[in-house]
Amino acid sequence: MKKILLFVAIIASYASMAQSIESKIPNSAEAVISVNGDRLTELVPIAKFNEYSFAQKMLEKLSRNSESELTLNSIEDLGFDVNSKAFYFFKRTDSISYHTFLIKLTDKNKFESLMSPRDKESIVTEEGLRVMAENRLITVWNDNLLLFSAYEKGRPYFKEHEERFMSQMEHEDITYYQLKKALTSKWAKIHAFNVIKGHGETSILSNKSYASSKDKNAAASVWLSDYGQLISDVMFDMYGGNAISSLIPWESISNLYGFKSVVANLYFDKGAARMTTEMEMSSDLIKSSKSFYNSKIDKAFFNYLNYDETLAYMSLSLNTKALLEEYPKLQARVFDRAVPTKKGELDLVVDLLSLLLDEEAISDLITGDVLFTLDNFEEKEVTYTSYEFDEDYNRKETTRTKNEIVPDFTIMIGSKKDKLLNKAARLGVKQKLFEDKNGYFKINIPQKEVPFGLYLYAAIKNDILFFTTSEEKISNIVNNRFIKNPGKHQKLIKSCSSVLYINGEKLISKVPESELSRKERRYFNYAKESLKDAYFKTLKIKGNKLLSEMNINTANSEENSLKLFLNLIDALAK
Repeated sequence: MKKILLFVAIIASYASMAQSIESKIPNSAEAVISVNGDRLTELVPIAKFNEYSFAQKMLEKLSRNSESELTLNSIEDLGFDVNSKAFYFFKRTDSISYHTFLIKLTDKNKFESLMSPRDKESIVTEEGLRVMAENRLITVWNDNLLLFSAYEKGRPYFKEHEERFMSQMEHEDITYYQLKKALTSKWAKIHAFNVIKGHGETSILSNKSYASSKDKNAAASVWLSDYGQLISDVMFDMYGGNAISSLIPWESISNLYGFKSVVANLYFDKGAARMTTEMEMSSDLIKSSKSFYNSKIDKAFFNYLNYDETLAYMSLSLNTKALLEEYPKLQARVFDRAVPTKKGELDLVVDLLSLLLDEEAISDLITGDVLFTLDNFEEKEVTYTSYEFDEDYNRKETTRTKNEIVPDFTIMIGSKKDKLLNKAARLGVKQKLFEDKNGYFKINIPQKEVPFGLYLYAAIKNDILFFTTSEEKISNIVNNRFIKNPGKHQKLIKSCSSVLYINGEKLISKVPESELSRKERRYFNYAKESLKDAYFKTLKIKGNKLLSEMNINTANSEENSLKLFLNLIDALAK
């Protein structure tokens, strides 16, 4: 029974310590990143991690940079609790912003032994805490916890209050720069002491949005309290002191973006690494977005997708008519918040814009369905412009050719105005902008004005406008010889608003080995064997959230994808 109670006590104390670290994060934090050490060491045990070449090199370097008698054999010798969660959070006030890290310690003496003699001389003890202050960085620690915080003064704040500060220091023998440095250093110290002692503000754990974002299975997580507010803070720091600040009330900018809290979680599964993202949307943005976001790409596009001959693709499906109908209203709400005194004028502009736009006609011309495919990389002869100089140093332009590895790609755009586009194409032929190739058109753009000197071909077929660099492909399309094979990607594209897909295995194999050194060839071969494909997809709107997911599929040679990625890093480090 005593052993059982002791075991329970140990587990309870560990959970309490993990939570106590997290509880020190103030509720005013605008962003929090957590790294779940317990989950990472479950995926890759410490003994395995210590065997990697890059880990051994890191430990050797730290040993050389620290005390001469110190020998590091394991990451546990660093004095950090690698099985615990580590946290980063961003907090900003009107006068100063902080980037703060919290890490649990198992042995503060081991941590201190990593420091150089010079760093050790700068350590002071205050209120039972060890403190080391540098320029725009403060480090504070005790027996259990390490905190270091990088800080930056708010330039608009000090510019606004310069006259007041100058008058206060009228009889002091210091510059304004020295005063700002002293004040920010003092504030940073107060911030660090309050956080590590758990004084001052309410904990982030009382925030319902943050609490609901936590996932114990995630290797790492990101939480933003208010995406719009965070962008506003950055913009204020960048432009707040300039003339633009007099045009827009900055306190209203956080409402302009339409996104509120953001949650991202990283997972390492067997055969895949994935990151999920949830972006909370304001009621205004949800109402506008649902009408144009939740559309499906025209199935006709799948007749011109062959997965076996595609290195990468990007799809997008929007309802153009709904977008054009909602866009003026959305912009009106944005500017109404930013410039509330001009509401009448803005309403008139919106009404005029809606009157001028023929949503029905524009949506027929451009439906909102787009599919881009990267089809190949191959060696082609391209032209380029060179310059020569005669004996009198007069410059003469010459056109030359050379062989380059260039991409073949195709862009498909949905359109229900075949007759209008064909009429425009015939006019282009008349003006010698296009060349009629019996069913498709060659676009006569000087090669030197086109990236890689590529030729472009265009055609209109089955309510799709095609642009491609491959004459063979455009000929096959218009003559019904194109072999379709969308495979599983048809379902993926139809279920998402947008998809970016990359076939890493095929893409790497297209890199010519003749261009690689023996060492680089070994890296590429390892990557080709390990990395399969990847995609980033934006899902439909669910409730008040826009969901997205990034997935990197790997070989199944290891129990989880984290081991495989570390193997790849290790191969590069050797």
